[in-house]
This record gives sequence, C-alpha cells and structure tokens, in this order.
Amino acid sequence: MNLDAPRQPLRQHPLQLRCPERIDLQRIDDWLVNALGIAPPSAEESPAPGIPADLPGLLRRCLLINAAYLRHGNVPAFEPGEILRIDPTSDALTWRVVVGTAHVDQLPAQCFSLALEHALQTALWFNKTERNESTTEQLYRMIDQRIRQPLHQSVPAGKSTIPVLTAAHRRGIPFIHLGAGVYQLGWGSKARKLDRSATDGDSALGCRLAQNKVLSAQLLRSACLPAPEHGIARDAGEARQTALRLGWPVVVKPADRDRGEGVSVGISGESALDAAFTAAYGLSQSGQVIVERQVPGVCHRLFIAFGRLLYAVKRLPKSVEGDGRHTVRQLIEAVNRREADLPPWLRTEPYPDDAAADAAMAAAGFAPDAIPAAGQWIPLRAIESTADGGHDEEVGHLVHPDNLDIALRATRLFGLEVAGIDIITPDIGVPWHANGAIINEVNYSPLLGGAEISRSHLPEFLDRLLGGDGRIPVEVYVGDEAALRAAEERQRELAAGGCAAYLTSHRLSRAPDGREMAMPFTGLARRSQALLLDRRVEAIVVVAQTSELLHIGGPIDRIVRLEIINDRISAPEGDVQAAPRLVRLLRSRLTEQNPGVTAAGNRSA
Repeated sequence: MNLDAPRQPLRQHPLQLRCPERIDLQRIDDWLVNALGIAPPSAEESPAPGIPADLPGLLRRCLLINAAYLRHGNVPAFEPGEILRIDPTSDALTWRVVVGTAHVDQLPAQCFSLALEHALQTALWFNKTERNESTTEQLYRMIDQRIRQPLHQSVPAGKSTIPVLTAAHRRGIPFIHLGAGVYQLGWGSKARKLDRSATDGDSALGCRLAQNKVLSAQLLRSACLPAPEHGIARDAGEARQTALRLGWPVVVKPADRDRGEGVSVGISGESALDAAFTAAYGLSQSGQVIVERQVPGVCHRLFIAFGRLLYAVKRLPKSVEGDGRHTVRQLIEAVNRREADLPPWLRTEPYPDDAAADAAMAAAGFAPDAIPAAGQWIPLRAIESTADGGHDEEVGHLVHPDNLDIALRATRLFGLEVAGIDIITPDIGVPWHANGAIINEVNYSPLLGGAEISRSHLPEFLDRLLGGDGRIPVEVYVGDEAALRAAEERQRELAAGGCAAYLTSHRLSRAPDGREMAMPFTGLARRSQALLLDRRVEAIVVVAQTSELLHIGGPIDRIVRLEIINDRISAPEGDVQAAPRLVRLLRSRLTEQNPGVTAAGNRSA
C-alpha cells in the first residue's frame, strides 16, 4: 500500500484479472500518450515475489485510464488511486486484485464500476492492438458511447464544473460533492458552496429574474441602466407590429432560451422577420418571442466576481484565421480535419460551411473562394453563441470605467456575487452613454473555464471565493482513552484562545463548550465530515482510536498536528501492525502550512 496519502478519499474495488502471457507496457504507453494524452507512470516499482513483473505496471496504467474516463464523464477524479492488494488464485494466470480509486460523494456507485471495468478492458486492448487511425477512431467511439454518454446521464454537472474543480485541486483546495452538482470547496468556517460558477452568495430571486430576458430588461430600465428596447410576440402578426414600432433592423430570439439558440440578427424586412419568428417560436417553451431593436456593436462579456471585474472578452462569431495562401473554404476544411483528429471531448463545435456561413462572410466582405491575409479573421456566423461557438479576444484592460460601473450596478441589482454582464457596444473603451451601448443580458452562473482566456483567470476566481486554500486546522491524537483526555485538554486550550474548535472520535463529538453533540451514526470518517460541513467549525481535534482510516481513508487529507499518545487502538483481530500503519499514514498527511499551529512530535511510539 502506498503511504503517500491521496488528497481524495478512496473507493475500494475488487477485481479478478487474467494476466496476459505478454504485457507490452511500451505499446500501452504509446496509446496513453498519443490517443488519450495521458502521461505514463514515471517509474516502475518492483513487484512482490511471485507476482508477474509487469502486472503492477499494467494495473497502474489501468488506474490512469480510469481516472481519465471518470473526468470525461464529469466525475472530478484527479488522482489515479493505488493498488492495494494482488493475490494469486488456484489458476496460475488469474489474480485477485483490490484497487483504490478516487471517491466522490453523492454519485451512483455504478459510475465508478463502469469506468473501472472499461478502463481495465481498454488497458488489455491496448496491450494487443496496434495504434493507427482506424483503431484510434474505434477507441474514441467506444469512450463516447459506453462511458461519456452514460456517465453524463448520471452525473449532474455543467461546463464550468470540471475546470473549476481541476483548478481547485491543483491549488490544494479540498472539495465535497453535496449532490445535484453542488460542491463545497473548503472546510468548516472557510467553506463556500459552488454550482458551476454560481455561489451560495447568489440571490435565488436574482437568478430567477436573470433567466427571464423580458423581466431582466424591465428591471434594468427601472434602475436607469441601459437596456434593450423590445416587445413580446406570440404570432407573426405581433412580430411585424413590434418591428414596425421599433424600426429596422431588429433581433429576434426566444424569450426563454440561452446559449444563443434561435437568435437571428440584422432582420430588415417582413419575409426575413417571418422566418426568424418561426425559428424562435419553435424553440420557445412559453410560446413567446422577443423582437428587439438592434443596436450597433459587438457583444462584450464582463465577468464580474465578488464586486470586481475578473476579466472581459469581446465575443466574436465563429471564425477561421487566414494564412495568405488558402481560400476561406480550404481553411474551413483544414480546421475541421484538425478537429477530427482530436478526441471528441476536446473538439470544438464544427466550423460551418453552409448558407449562413456564406451570408456572414459576405457581410464582412468575403467570399468562399477569397484568400484572406495572414492573421485576418473571417466570420462564419453573424454572432457568437454557445451553440455555434465563437472567437474571444481579451479586452479587460480596455473597459471604460463607466462601462464597468453599469456592469457592477447590474450585478448588485440582481443580488449576484458572480455574473456575466453582456454589453453590446461598438467599442468597450468608449462610455456606454456616448455610443448607445446597452446591457443585453445579465447571466447568472456564466461559463467559467471553457476557453483558455477564462481558464487563465480560475486561480484568481478561487482566491476571491475562498481567500486561500479554504482549510481549517485539523489536529489528530492517536490512542485509547488517554488520547481522548489529551485531545479534550487541547480542545479546551483552543477554545480558551477564542477558536471554535470541535472534537470528534468514532463515537463521541464535542462542541467548543464541551457539550456532547448527538449524531445518528458512529464512525470517525462520517463524524469528521459532518464537522467539515458545519460553517461554525474553525478547527477540529480528531481522536483516532480505531484502524478505520486505514480501510476507508476519510475526508481529512491534511493535518497540522499529530500526537501519538499510545498504540492501543481497536483493529481487526490479528492485525498487529494496524497501529504502526495508521501512524505512518497520518504522518504522510502532516503539514506545517497553517500558521500558528506547530506539528507536534511523538509522545510515544
């Protein structure tokens, strides 16, 4: 067992594996690197006597594949786990194996077994299959159909979830899944809850208003903020009347859809209006279509987080970049070929070559057979949308203070901590009142981490959210009742210093005032997690009196103090090494990163 404790709790899985007569780790690594983008293990460990030399290497690669498969299915598994046991059977080629893989609470157990089963099959398939274009595409189809799609149906998550949690894990921020795609980042008094990019500080009422484009515009106008002028149409006749009242050109869109679905811009005549209304009406769940006066300019997304601008982008439509040598159509074909060579989960939306693309090119002064200059971007759609994709340019340094002011005011108006404020303007560096710019939308839970510009700002977003790594001090005392008494004394010391320190063992939990806390279950891991979820808790004193943490890990991955009072802990009969193993495990989790708390030496071995 690897005593370097993973930062994610482990879920144990028994496997029965028939070992291939020949294990080609080099061929498997070729697949890992070139098909899945996975770095193979840096070094091989010598197996125990009697175990085939390359069997542990095969299993370690299986665990790497498993973690990647889970992430492809929106499960935040950021560590491969470890091999816990390899035992022979009566069949010389068959082995009983127990592995530990990253565990995430409140997800169906079959998600983990599905990923691991296919990861093992994949590793064995890699071992006997040459990698080429045909077999690689076969692999991608299998992953998409048998892993990604089933997991996506079972695992609630948005496009921001995995990028945000990936950044949190890299910064040592612990997280717990609370269910329904909501995660707690951090522990106790320093914890915050997050759903995609929405926080527990966002107003539920504000979120409801932001989802309704009509109500959002009304609220913005009521607050004297620049908002769209529009009307609601329930049939083509109302759409024509509204357009004539507002004046051409107009924008037409469903009243209750996002992602840019069903949006038509630049509508300047009744026939085009009828077609746009039909498209929007077919997507509207409420049967309502917005007809809106079009203002000049481009959509700029100002990402507001915790009262300040995090970043801003100019949202250009899906485009191809010229190279001075190829036509637009050839550029489209080339970029789509490059995308096709990527795994499906890394591909962007297809680059379109259709009538709408021809119209967007023509509006920009291009034709499909034109050869644009190097670095010149040719639009393939009239507007950027989540459905079709786009091309973003970072413009945070260009935002005029008056434009930032209306974005901040709109965010506060809706009671949001995090918002994507979309401003349509010809120039974000010119104040809104000088060029007729408007706030087009107020977006709650805006996409975060979807593209490189956004991903680069994730560390700052997490710093603002948590103000650090979100951890509270956890101290551990090991031993029998003497350890409990020592831990209780330590809790009193912390409480006397003004720290809301809580204590727990596998059967007893105490509040800072010494009062016993009734809980409906026993177990150190479950009681510890209950305290980590409690916003009153500023520190935890843990009493380890059993070998439980050796078997299920528990949620606490770092401790700032370790006191070994004695080695008298409860363990399964015959496990005389339980106490030394527990001590080694806890020492591997010991850190001195928390100021004001000193890691203690042993009182006894």
